[in-house]
Amino acid sequence: MGDPMRKEVGMVRKKIEMANREIKSLSQSCQKKEREYKEIHEAFDEKNKEKAHLVSILMELLAESERVRVKKLEEINKTIGSLR
Repeated sequence: MGDPMRKEVGMVRKKIEMANREIKSLSQSCQKKEREYKEIHEAFDEKNKEKAHLVSILMELLAESERVRVKKLEEINKTIGSLR
């Protein structure tokens, strides 16, 4: 006489094997997405650094432009003052 639980045990083992295959597939997908996220995050950080650098260059250029403008205005004022 066969074990009455044998069939049930076999079904549970089959379900465990199916769950293991799904887990393996999901794990691979998760690892792939984590790698993609890491790469995108690094590219994002790099672009932010580049942007910050460009903003600092822009601020320097604007400051220099303002200094030149003030200097020219002072020269014009001196010229006008000497004409009077």
